[in-house]
Amino acid sequence: MSGLKFQQAFTKSIIMDKTRLLRSSLLGLLLLCLFSSGIRAGVIIINGLSHNYKVTPGQVYKGTIELQNTENSPQTLKIYKRDYKFYYTGEAIYDPPASHARSNAQWIDLSPSYMELKGMEKTIIKYEIAVPASAANLTGTLWSVIMVEGVNTIDTSSLDKGFNVQTVIRYAIQIATDIEDTGVANLKFLNVGLNQAENERGIKIDVENVGERLLFPEMTLELFDEKGNAAGVFKSDKRRIYPGTSISFNLDVGEVKPGSYKALLLANCSDEDIFGVNITIDI
Repeated sequence: MSGLKFQQAFTKSIIMDKTRLLRSSLLGLLLLCLFSSGIRAGVIIINGLSHNYKVTPGQVYKGTIELQNTENSPQTLKIYKRDYKFYYTGEAIYDPPASHARSNAQWIDLSPSYMELKGMEKTIIKYEIAVPASAANLTGTLWSVIMVEGVNTIDTSSLDKGFNVQTVIRYAIQIATDIEDTGVANLKFLNVGLNQAENERGIKIDVENVGERLLFPEMTLELFDEKGNAAGVFKSDKRRIYPGTSISFNLDVGEVKPGSYKALLLANCSDEDIFGVNITIDI
């Protein structure tokens, strides 16, 4: 069923949790540093880290991954497939292909499995998605990832110093296939909580895709004071969430005055699929 869908309202006020947000902020800063250092060096992906296809059973679809070596020295790459799931806790799992029912890894043919890029060279990795006729019995979205991983040569000259640390850059390119227009869209609000750090306040929203299709929710929070007056509207960026996975949003409400507020929380996934919940917030 399309349209606006409401879950049962949260009945108790949201409580600030400074310690949990601080831990999350430190972890986020660490991950940002790690990812930033990887993006600045070595091989980069030019045409995006997610490729989406609307497919028909029995058909074959071709795609490419465009990449470039941004350094002058050559770089060896390993290319392989993995299944991918992620959760609002921050956990990301890369399992062997065909490890869950919605994996499309077995449909994807890759070429080559290894390659060497010369300094500053651009090239492509070709892949094909052969959707079997039996997929007519499936509904919704199936997905997996193509991993592109740098292979470092071990520098044995430094081993006598006790240890050797090298950075390996790895990209996961998501390959999502929607079986035509089939599948149910459904999103569940798991947790809504108000967290506070030293210089910012944010509402943390955890949601799970409990449907059959890939969704791209955008969160909107509308606050109303005790007199029913509008007190602010806050929005997030769109995020992707596959069936059976979950993600966490954080909406900054730092400019809102302390007080008790009624709120309408909406997850806008498309023109036809909007999910909502009523909450009470004590800020």
